Amino acid sequence: MAQGDLASGRDYFHAALIFQHGDEANDYLLAHALATTAIAMGEPMAGELAAASLDRYLQSIGQSQIYGTQFKVPNDGSEVTQGAYDRDLLPDAVRTAVGVPGLAAQEEQRQAYARERDASVAGK
Repeated sequence: MAQGDLASGRDYFHAALIFQHGDEANDYLLAHALATTAIAMGEPMAGELAAASLDRYLQSIGQSQIYGTQFKVPNDGSEVTQGAYDRDLLPDAVRTAVGVPGLAAQEEQRQAYARERDASVAGK
């Protein structure tokens, strides 16, 4: 990336994906910038990654996520949540435009994560 080797939207998307799985707030912010660049370059899969990287960045700096892409699945049996989440800032139309499920589908996903976790714990 530093040598200017990213040439296509797909290149920027893959770089964003790497930084999305970093460890620090600036990794997630860089992932968001790279995913946004990928969108501008026509990469069709970059919208969801841009949303996810922004949500991860916001939560890492103590703010509420806005798309609802981040889930917390604790192994201690406590509730599966999305953590701090401002559900009212964006309408579902914005979420779905970038490839993120709407609020009702997110709730179904949260419940599915809880069922999977509980089944996994019960199977041990």
